[in-house]
Amino acid sequence: MILGADIVGKVVVFICQKVGEKLVGIPFDKRKKACRSLTKLYFCLQSLDDVTQEVLTDINECGDNRSAFSIINSFNNHITEIKLATNMFIDLSYELYEGLKIIDPNLAYCCSSLYMGKMDFLHFMTNCVQWENKGGQHGIVVKLPKGYQQSVDMDKMYHDVERAMKKGEKFYWPISEFDNFSRDYNNVCINWSDQETAEYVLNEIEKQNKLLGKAKKMLRDILKSSFSIEEVLFQNDSHPYR
Repeated sequence: MILGADIVGKVVVFICQKVGEKLVGIPFDKRKKACRSLTKLYFCLQSLDDVTQEVLTDINECGDNRSAFSIINSFNNHITEIKLATNMFIDLSYELYEGLKIIDPNLAYCCSSLYMGKMDFLHFMTNCVQWENKGGQHGIVVKLPKGYQQSVDMDKMYHDVERAMKKGEKFYWPISEFDNFSRDYNNVCINWSDQETAEYVLNEIEKQNKLLGKAKKMLRDILKSSFSIEEVLFQNDSHPYR
């Protein structure tokens, strides 16, 4: 997921832009349910940001000018944490869907292609960093985005869902590049001497992490301004789907 942070950031920014004014009108008995899903989403973002910062810190503290060796070594040191951070999003997926339905059903359907389905984006990104050994050559294989998903117009997706719901659709799946997420990524191998590829991957991680930071701040501000301490901290029996 460390190389899918830009998509996560894009979706969370969109969620923040849509939910703000709608949180005011949520019935009292459902506020904690909505708050729970957004709070857990925030901690998923925090976990992904934490492991990204750890990877970048290791690379920059290696003292060898961000070499391919330092990048591979850092990935190797944190490969388990990267998978765990991704799994947090997977664990949240259905609860987030139900929480967004409380706030805005159109928004929940709009985002559903990212976290629903037998082979969804989140599961796909579980192995975004893997070891490879071919012909005696060792290296790290990473999934690098081409940018198709970043070009998705989520406002258009939202309005498509809104129109379908007004026509009486019970469930509407908006078609977009999110459905073809696998074609948005190339598997790129970094070997111990491939400085050019390693530098490109590192620049991509740093760029994506900035967008993730923006999304995290927006969500934190919404939680801070829209919910009480009690709603954020005391969430027993507040599963959105119960």
